[in-house]
Amino acid sequence: MFQTLLFKIVIVGDGGVGKSTMLQRLVTNEFISCQVTIGTDFRMFNVAINNCLIKLQIWDLAGEERFHFLLGNYCQGATGVLLCYDITRYTTFKNIEKWYNITKNNADNPIFILVGEKKDLEYRRVVSKEMGYYFKKRFQLDYFFETSSKSGINNKVIFETLAAAIAEKRNLDL
Repeated sequence: MFQTLLFKIVIVGDGGVGKSTMLQRLVTNEFISCQVTIGTDFRMFNVAINNCLIKLQIWDLAGEERFHFLLGNYCQGATGVLLCYDITRYTTFKNIEKWYNITKNNADNPIFILVGEKKDLEYRRVVSKEMGYYFKKRFQLDYFFETSSKSGINNKVIFETLAAAIAEKRNLDL
């Protein structure tokens, strides 16, 4: 039996951490430098698992403070959340707790994945992997990955993992 499922995903984090470029890498398989997101951007991505087509409706939410009033509404109904920070900017990691609270209070009991962006800039790292793992454990998040939109490392895996985890959490027989 073939089934099609639709899941709403939100990507959140401070401006400039790499959310939009991660999404562009996913849908084009190329590194495309992006400008600041105004409000929100929206993309679709399909993941095939066994006899199931999972359509991810991905909302890339602006990280600038002036757009925060929109976040609660955009998070409603989300079953997956990517909490993103830049491994080369500590303040973006420090602000992850704020993003977590916004999404936790407005989404639909989502799967959370913590994402350290810009892994290709390892030589400029200020947020250690251990700090990421500690945050994941402290807030009981489901997964933690580091990725690079330039190299593509872990990019597609993050979204495939998220799709499978949401389906499993919803007790869907794939």
